[in-house]
Amino acid sequence: MSQIQAISDMTPVDRQTGHPEVLAMPHTISVVIPVFKGEKTLKTLVAEILELNNNNTDKTILRVIEILLVWDGAQDNSAKVMQELADSNPIIRTVWLSRNFGQHAATLAGVARSRGDWIATLDEDGLHNPSEITSLLNTAIQSNYQLVYGLAKNKAPHHALRNSTSRLAHWFFKFFLGNENRNDFSSFRLIRGDVGRNLSAYCGAGVYLDVALQWVTLTSGCYEVTLRKEWRPSKSYSPFRLLAHFKRLVLSSPGTPLRAISLMGVFTIFLSGGLMSYAFYQYITGNVPVQGWTSLFILISFLFGVLMLAVGILAEYVGLILSISMGKPLYLVQSKSPILSKE
Repeated sequence: MSQIQAISDMTPVDRQTGHPEVLAMPHTISVVIPVFKGEKTLKTLVAEILELNNNNTDKTILRVIEILLVWDGAQDNSAKVMQELADSNPIIRTVWLSRNFGQHAATLAGVARSRGDWIATLDEDGLHNPSEITSLLNTAIQSNYQLVYGLAKNKAPHHALRNSTSRLAHWFFKFFLGNENRNDFSSFRLIRGDVGRNLSAYCGAGVYLDVALQWVTLTSGCYEVTLRKEWRPSKSYSPFRLLAHFKRLVLSSPGTPLRAISLMGVFTIFLSGGLMSYAFYQYITGNVPVQGWTSLFILISFLFGVLMLAVGILAEYVGLILSISMGKPLYLVQSKSPILSKE
């Protein structure tokens, strides 16, 4: 068995309780990159990741043992670039999805096929600096975290709508979902390998990865990183796509929206009770105005709106349950690229 393979079979806990020789071995890193529009960025990004093995001067020793490039239905020339990179270096591996399943599903597809002690996930656009993976690893080891996020200390170079939606999603994640004590999230993550791989085996269709990670991690933290300027034109998300992203976040946390429906029901009961008490008081005092259709119309409209919202949320869950029960996969991996195989 090679040293790299022997290292790969150890968990971070094994290192902390092992002999000095074991402690001196590098922590192995699997880097997962979902690829949707990486034709012009992948080569430079992969070169930066490979440099981690040559420029590791930090106290924590790490070694990148694999770079998993997950093709997620890219419409540019990313497939050809991915294959060229894989042919040029044995630690670069490709994962071909049958179509576009979305960033979270593509990330989980790469996580499921990883072998490292730790799994680093980052975007293809150069926004995240791979050299900061070392800092994430140090943070994880020093604080015994299972999950560490690289959180931006500078403003993300996106348009106003995307930044605003991102802030709203982060607020929703931390407060509305009852995660006040949890850290914020981003696509730049370091996950303990065994945790990530076990999670990927159980996630179903439509899951929001960062919500799923909260299901299985006991300890998590963050480290401030500097976001770089993207190496390509910023992706433009339509309002409908942002809404779909937000819906996935909501549906991945079924308890909270359903509790919100219950709270709205309680609120409307108290509101209706108050209005009935007021109407009864008006009746017994003989002060019943003939007019009243406006207030009645407003009340009926409000209650009908609450009812339709509740029905809509329940319908989304029913649709999700039906999709899973009928066997809708989170993703589907092919043996070769559906694009390159046509050439």
